[in-house]
Amino acid sequence: FPDLYETGFANMGVEILYQLINRRTDAYAERAYAPDTDLSKLLRERNWPFFSLESRTPLNQFDIVGFSMPYELCYTNILEMLDLAQIPLYAADRGAEHPLVIGGGPCVVNPGRLAKFFDAFVIGDGEEIIAEMIDVIRYKKAKGAARTEILAELAKIPGLYVPAFYDVAYLPD
Repeated sequence: FPDLYETGFANMGVEILYQLINRRTDAYAERAYAPDTDLSKLLRERNWPFFSLESRTPLNQFDIVGFSMPYELCYTNILEMLDLAQIPLYAADRGAEHPLVIGGGPCVVNPGRLAKFFDAFVIGDGEEIIAEMIDVIRYKKAKGAARTEILAELAKIPGLYVPAFYDVAYLPD
């Protein structure tokens, strides 16, 4: 959640997805909240990657890092969390060794501003497609699929937008 624990712990969307994933026997979810300035400073000074709340696993070691996007003011926190986790900011700079970065939540109705930083966006309710997403990623990773293959398969899921497969053009104004 791209805000402090004190703000994010009550987010029901995060809690619902957390419970759905952790009911599975083949996947688990952990949480992370935007660190305050003291922890950010310490992580940078010691060159430690940002980590999860439950097991303190570095976020860059997960298969997926999912962000709830509740309001636009948290966008910079998302970038800060990626940077602290030592995950390349731009999706195009991530390789097979990096997690997929997936966004969801109210601000995904207009994901264009953050499209270059995310591998995929869930448009709509995440609880409706989270199981299918996990199944696709597990299957493709087990087969040794390349990152682009995994993303191509995810792009077939209704409600999942994978920006890498679209060319966006804007008018001069």
